[in-house]
Amino acid sequence: MKNRRKNLIPRAAILDLGDYERKRDEIRPRAIAARAARRIELGPNATIAFENRETVTYQIQEMLRAERIARDVEVQHEIETYSDLLPSSDELSATVMFEFGDPDARAVHLHDLVGFEDHLRIDFEGAGSSKAYFDRRQLDDERISAVQFVRFPLTDAQRRAIERGGRVRIAADHPKYRHAADLTPQTSAALAADLAEAEADG
Repeated sequence: MKNRRKNLIPRAAILDLGDYERKRDEIRPRAIAARAARRIELGPNATIAFENRETVTYQIQEMLRAERIARDVEVQHEIETYSDLLPSSDELSATVMFEFGDPDARAVHLHDLVGFEDHLRIDFEGAGSSKAYFDRRQLDDERISAVQFVRFPLTDAQRRAIERGGRVRIAADHPKYRHAADLTPQTSAALAADLAEAEADG
């Protein structure tokens, strides 16, 4: 995958703790709705949540709130860390979350899913497939992390497939986890808007 120019959420877009507390009841429902529009259930135990500027900004604000982070240098660190999740105009960015109800079974399942990074892709009607690229820091030989950050590089034809509302399917073909799900029209429209926003941001 080609090197990306790192985009950052502007510091001016992040509210101070007091301002965020006062506006949280207004911001939170919008962010949750944005997340829901970009969320895909992949089988019984995995969820794919595509990221955009609004979802990433919300995650930063919630982290600052939870950890009571206020010093500028620490705020900037959180901005730089979470900005890694921002998509660009030629790729999609997503968080993959595995959930297993039984804590004991969870450890076994995450061990069984070693190698999953080679088995996740998006298929585009008439435009081929895009293999997921995982954050290598979250992988080891014993088990995978229950939360993974991934990117799907896109060709021009794949971008157009999303924009025109063609069939887009996310698929896992790991021997221990074989599932696929079509993106809904709502999700495809949201991703098309995110790609256009990223292109406008340059």
